[in-house]
Amino acid sequence: MSKINILDKFVSNRIAAGEVVEKPSSVVKELIENSIDAGADRILIEIEDGGIKTISILDNGSGIEKEDLKLAFMPHATSKIKIVEDLDSIDTLGFRGEALASIASVSQVEISTKTANCELGSTLKIDGGNFGEIGEIAMNTGTKMIVKNLFYNTPARRKFLRKNKTEEGDITDLVEKIILANPTLQIRYIIDGKIKYDTAGSGLYANIYTIYGKETIDNLLEINFERDGYRLTGYIGKPEICKANRTYQTLIVNNRVVKNSFISNSIQEVYQNFLMKNKFPFFVLNLSLPYDSVDVNVHPSKLEVKFENFGFIRTLFTNAVYSALMNANYTRNVEENKKEENENFLNKIESDKYIKNENDKILENEGKSFNYEQSNFKSNFDLKEVSLNVNKSLDIKPLKIEANSEESRLTEFILNTKAKSPFEMLQVQETIEDITPKAKIIGVLFKTYILVEKDDNLFMIDQHAAHERALYDKFSKSVEESDVVKQGLIHPYTLKLNSIEYDFIKRNISELCSVGFELIDDGDNEISITAIPYVLTYDKLPEYFNYFLSNLQDFSSKGKDYFKTGLMQHACKMAIKSGQVLSLNEIEKLIEELEKHVLLCPHGRPVVIKIKKSQIEKWFKRIV
Repeated sequence: MSKINILDKFVSNRIAAGEVVEKPSSVVKELIENSIDAGADRILIEIEDGGIKTISILDNGSGIEKEDLKLAFMPHATSKIKIVEDLDSIDTLGFRGEALASIASVSQVEISTKTANCELGSTLKIDGGNFGEIGEIAMNTGTKMIVKNLFYNTPARRKFLRKNKTEEGDITDLVEKIILANPTLQIRYIIDGKIKYDTAGSGLYANIYTIYGKETIDNLLEINFERDGYRLTGYIGKPEICKANRTYQTLIVNNRVVKNSFISNSIQEVYQNFLMKNKFPFFVLNLSLPYDSVDVNVHPSKLEVKFENFGFIRTLFTNAVYSALMNANYTRNVEENKKEENENFLNKIESDKYIKNENDKILENEGKSFNYEQSNFKSNFDLKEVSLNVNKSLDIKPLKIEANSEESRLTEFILNTKAKSPFEMLQVQETIEDITPKAKIIGVLFKTYILVEKDDNLFMIDQHAAHERALYDKFSKSVEESDVVKQGLIHPYTLKLNSIEYDFIKRNISELCSVGFELIDDGDNEISITAIPYVLTYDKLPEYFNYFLSNLQDFSSKGKDYFKTGLMQHACKMAIKSGQVLSLNEIEKLIEELEKHVLLCPHGRPVVIKIKKSQIEKWFKRIV
């Protein structure tokens, strides 16, 4: 007797549904993608009890013909592709023909739809895969899909659903990503009868404001980078709005929200010199590329993609992000009263929204006859700040510091223009008499903050953060160019290691040499260090190597970056400290150095804060 059975369509559909319909957010994703593929520019999304009780999607797309209605819910039925070659160049969000059949097999579905060439629409009910009869209904062009009681007929699946609020959170996160990926669509999202989002299709900038708020858009950097037919657009966040996790990162490929850890990690690497430890950058980036250069048919969820030329794409992302970060203005402003400006901004967004008396009448006009005003939001905030030019008319003498002291070494980095330090950490311009004398050094506050007056502005400069950034960048550059200055040790330093640590150091001796070390393998789990980078002092060697040997699990194939990061952390400890008194001559050189670097310390803290004269006069009630 045969032991192999051919499963009937109800069993096979429910098995397939396990891949496509994992949870309520999976249903929302598939239905919204169908609406977008149908050409809708207005979509209404409603959920109840985290989508477990009800999910309703209403759009003004092209609709489904009556004779195709039942066919649309059959397994592997799709209008997106016809032949196998179509899979090589997919330009729609959906294409597999599995979603509707899977959803209908594990829920109670009601669909109403109408095409532009029909006077009446068609309606159909499906109960756990069992089809009812097609009826007629008066409605506007488009489709309304209602999914009720998800997994009601598969209790084994239903019991694994999480709490309503948790499922609701997943749906909200999904809707937010779709709003960001489709900035010209009008999307209304309603949770248990209350409007959560109501976008006007006014562009990405406005949608980021709607989801993340004013603080985020005040700290955005625009990306618009194109090369060889590949275009990267969107926004990244300044380090000031870095996050504790990656949930604030949205990657879009040809308007499809995807996940790609390699690209995310590549962006993280670019940010590594701008962020504090365990922080992650904010970004919303859309990569437009030829459809045949990306494979979206990797998984039924369609969240994963594979690129034909990943090395080129990785370089595209890193170059675009690096350029934006390096050219940004990181001067913090003590804001004046911006109540009127904020109100105008909010009113502008509200004026672009489509407002209806009843939520279920969002599509009350035929077809796509809605004509709401579209607005392109642009930042009114300058991204570049005028550089600080120092007044050289002051007669300043350097501080008197004892020779061979650590302070003397630091002062050499700042002041010595003739006999430059071996590492050239703060190399200054050869002549500065030609610089326009517009800035005036007032003094130092709390032995930490340098006060500079220029063009009706007061600048407060954190001397430690400024010097730290300069040291960090100079050393980073020397490592990248393999030009690290070494200092030999009279007495070698011996590392006594266990077998795992010993093997780790042996395998990466070449990487350590590239950042300024010279090492000898003595055998028996011992390594002798005979030379170290100039920036590292002998007494810091135990601390430096403890850092690496306690983080072996974080080591990646980019060993040079791994060692470089740790070494630069120690270099930064050599920066001028808070409370260390500087001469005006030293201050001048330090301010000059600011013109060459990002105004942000390597840990993400601001270097300069600007206070406008008008703000100070308001504080003193000289102006209202």
